[in-house]
Formats: sequence, structure tokens, C-alpha cells
Amino acid sequence: MEIKNLRLETGYLVEPIPLQKGISAHQIQITSVGGQGSSRVRISLDPNSCTVDSFGEAKACTRVAPLQIEADVELLEACDDKQLLAIKFKEGNGPAVRLALLPLCGTGREAIVARLLIFGEDGEIMAILPMQGAAAGCLVA
Repeated sequence: MEIKNLRLETGYLVEPIPLQKGISAHQIQITSVGGQGSSRVRISLDPNSCTVDSFGEAKACTRVAPLQIEADVELLEACDDKQLLAIKFKEGNGPAVRLALLPLCGTGREAIVARLLIFGEDGEIMAILPMQGAAAGCLVA
């Protein structure tokens, strides 16, 4: 599977999302990395807590460096222009996550809507996070 120019992020999460191995994040970003034909993504887990304004936008935040994790992406299922991707971490380390993409690909419509599914240790869904972003391209399976 090839990923082109993917950049997704959650908004600021008031309650941090607890992930496996003691990792929690207030914001998650997923970005494609590598050149043509790459199936790699970089996941940024931001642990910083912030105050928010009346519009729900993050303002003053703590200053801890986000954790950067690279992973491979594998297509699990495709149906009606939707794609379910497994995010596979090196040596099985990292949180168990799936990315559900609902692309609106076509001329002038390159927005991508996505859901990040986070699973617990026993395989149960712990959280479903809406993600948003824009890309210059679409996924090509």
C-alpha cells in the first residue's frame, strides 16, 4: 500500500487518551514519511496539557517533547471508498491502533476524514477519535 501526503490530527483532547505501555496523549498526529511507494507513517503523541479558550482551542501548554513513533501501514479492509488500515509498530511496540479513512478524493476534493481506533490490551476498543486534515493526494492500495 502506498500513502501520499497524508497528514491527520486530532484536536486537543481535554482528557488524555491512555495508550499501551503507559503512554498518554492530549493530541495525536499521523503523517506519511518516505518517498514514492512508501507505506510508513510517523505518529506524534503530544503529552502536553493546555488551557483552552471559549472556542475550545488550546492556548497555554506545558512544554514536554512529543513522542515520535514510526510504523508501517497495512490495508485490512476496503469498502465503498472507505479503508481500514492497521498501523504496525516495529517489533510490536506501541499502541494497538487502526485508522479508518473516509476519503473525499477527486478533483478539488482532497480532504480526508478519518477515525483513529485505539484498542486495549485485551483487544477491546478503548477510544474512537475523529481526525481531520488535508492531503495533496489520496491513498492508493
